[in-house]
Amino acid sequence: MKNLLFSLAVAAIAALPLHIQAQVNSYFPEIWKEKPQLHTMPQTENPYTVLDYRIVRDFNVTNRDKADAFSHYKTIYKNVRINTQAGADSLTQLVLSLEKAETLRGLRLRMLAPNGQITDLNDQVRLVQLSDDRKAIVVHNLVLQPGCELEYELSMKIYLDYAGSEYLQSNIAAEKVNFTLIAPKELQFRFNSMNGAPAISDSIRGNNHYYSVNMSQVPSLRSNDLCFYMPQLKRVDFALHKAVDNKDTINVTWQQFGEDNYVPFVAVSKAEYKQLEKELDKWPFVKQRLPVSQMIYLVEHYIKTNYELTAPSETGETADLISIIRYKRAEKAGYVRLLTAAYYILNIPTQMLFTSARDTILMDSNLVNRPLASNLLLYFPTVQQALAPTEMNTRFPCYPPAWANIPALRCRDTLVGEESKVLTDFITTPTPPYTLSNITTEATLSSVTAPVWQVTQSFGGYPGENVKTAFTTTGSTPEGRNSVYNAILPFAPGVRKPIVIKTDNETFTPRMLDKPVVVTSTLQTPTIVEHKGTQLNLHIGSLLGGTTQTNIPLPAEPLPVQITFPYYQEKRIHIDIPAGYKVANKADFSADISDKSTSQPALGFKMRCEQDGNHLHIFLIEWYRQTDFTGESKKVFGQLLNRINTLQQQQLVLVKE
Repeated sequence: MKNLLFSLAVAAIAALPLHIQAQVNSYFPEIWKEKPQLHTMPQTENPYTVLDYRIVRDFNVTNRDKADAFSHYKTIYKNVRINTQAGADSLTQLVLSLEKAETLRGLRLRMLAPNGQITDLNDQVRLVQLSDDRKAIVVHNLVLQPGCELEYELSMKIYLDYAGSEYLQSNIAAEKVNFTLIAPKELQFRFNSMNGAPAISDSIRGNNHYYSVNMSQVPSLRSNDLCFYMPQLKRVDFALHKAVDNKDTINVTWQQFGEDNYVPFVAVSKAEYKQLEKELDKWPFVKQRLPVSQMIYLVEHYIKTNYELTAPSETGETADLISIIRYKRAEKAGYVRLLTAAYYILNIPTQMLFTSARDTILMDSNLVNRPLASNLLLYFPTVQQALAPTEMNTRFPCYPPAWANIPALRCRDTLVGEESKVLTDFITTPTPPYTLSNITTEATLSSVTAPVWQVTQSFGGYPGENVKTAFTTTGSTPEGRNSVYNAILPFAPGVRKPIVIKTDNETFTPRMLDKPVVVTSTLQTPTIVEHKGTQLNLHIGSLLGGTTQTNIPLPAEPLPVQITFPYYQEKRIHIDIPAGYKVANKADFSADISDKSTSQPALGFKMRCEQDGNHLHIFLIEWYRQTDFTGESKKVFGQLLNRINTLQQQQLVLVKE
């Protein structure tokens, strides 16, 4: 469950009174007292403090709930102190969102005023239906004051879930945090404590194992634009490892997951195979002698262009290859089957990778958490790259970058004698080389007195894919095209006035992603030239340094700096200097920053300025070979940000000779 504790708005389609039981079967009888005492704590400027946060997952369920496929109960107790008036004013409602596998079992909540008065808040509770089929419990019309405590205990039934994670840290400091998992002896769990959380302690009482973690004085963790937030929080991951039922022992393994999920995608009937062979004969590029990478791309592009991705069908026709070929539409499972079978017929070895995402929790080979393996890739071992079969706005070798360079379960088949077997192991998902994702800009200014730029920009790899997606989704109207151009053209929209714009290769075509999107433009920029007596100042900082905010702090240690994907960008600026003028600050356009601790620097920024007669040339290159930067590379990243921030403010100064 994700507790959106201080949300001030809920996107909902229905809000109904919630009938809740006044009492729940509490795991914390020593806390929920009839006459509780307010906590004492030092004065603080933080709006809120979590005084006590406890989570219990209990895998002892009633026979009735077990028959209804509920695996366990989850109970949360939280006590939050309101420290300041600003905190009281900003918290007007409490929102507790339930995940799809969670069903409300019981809830009680109250407010403890500074004078000791207790206010029951159950009458202010509503059940809200969210737009994504989840539900949320909303407590309306909170009237709080500094020094009061907001206290609730929430109990849920969890449907068929034997693995998960509990976050023990948030953006609010906590005085005490406890996590306990209770399991009968016949259920054996494995655990991982992450990001500095203490190791799990294990004790046995009666027929149950009690696994627990206790923490005190847990600091808050603030979000940072240069780091994925959720994976950095202190947490405990858990997963069922073994279940013993009388004399039977069931081992929970990734191998079983692989067999369950891989086989339905690759099993093709003789009739389906024969029909697909006939279909492939109609594809114009199949009989050409093409490099493997190009054939992989063309098959993906052809299918994503000519076959509609639909919602699952009750009849199953959108997963059956014969129906898919006939009606030119498929659900996600059908899309995967179609692509996999096509590559098989074309004799292109294909494997499957099941993975999560960098901005969530990564998969662990020792903890079998099936819901984490929600993202599917087709992997091509001969070229060691992958594609996302059901992501319609991606093309090989690019796929959602949050899925790259993280652990994945690989599934493939092999023959053992005459029997086909599924092989599984863990590998790291591939990342396209940083040189594929390139951004280049060449800009020429022939007259300083009439500042009109001739600009050519190109976008390859991931940047090109993003531009193609933008044009495909919003570029069908003049307003949509303008919004795309406003995002990619140099200078701020208020500074430049486009005279001519032309774009080549702006949508997905049979041309691979190493063929860039090319935008040529003529931009009028009358305000970039500032006259100061006989001196001319050219405001070209945003042309060289971009307009993205760079004066942002690095994540606190030991957190890494993280970017979306590896890339490089190059800029070449040519300016004709008016007769009788010279450059007064050429040294301002020189830089050499890189991680010199390695022979191949992970990142860097180089700039130089050259003059040939009245022609001035500024060359800039910036590169990032990887996505995560720690240690010395993180320091260099900070230096690079500072230099770009300075560059964004810089002016080219021309003075009379």
